[in-house]
Amino acid sequence: MKIGTLERSKLAKNGQEFRDLVASDTDGIARTTDDVRQLREAGHGVFSKLSEDEFNAFLSSLQFNEKGVVTGSYKPLMSSLTLSEMFEVFENFGIDRAYVTNETHDSACVNGECEFAFFSFCSSLCSTVGV
Repeated sequence: MKIGTLERSKLAKNGQEFRDLVASDTDGIARTTDDVRQLREAGHGVFSKLSEDEFNAFLSSLQFNEKGVVTGSYKPLMSSLTLSEMFEVFENFGIDRAYVTNETHDSACVNGECEFAFFSFCSSLCSTVGV
């Protein structure tokens, strides 16, 4: 992963845009837990504001397929980050705040479908895996 910030204009604003983005060779988005660790170790963005326990809880909640993030819990972020900073976390995955608020929040990927779950998110990649 090339550590940097993806231009906001390239962030996915809906599920189809997210599938297209992760299918491309776009660099600069976190596609694995190792990528997220690299961002924290480099002091990139808001990950450095999280305690070790909060970061590890967030990281362990994430599930990825071969293209990008599928699901996870944002609850570990809530005690240390502002809402704007939480949106910055999603931007690291290529996800715009419009996509988070309109389509992915309060759902988790269960057996390849997004189901209601407080403090979780479910991307459009859920249907492509048997998570």
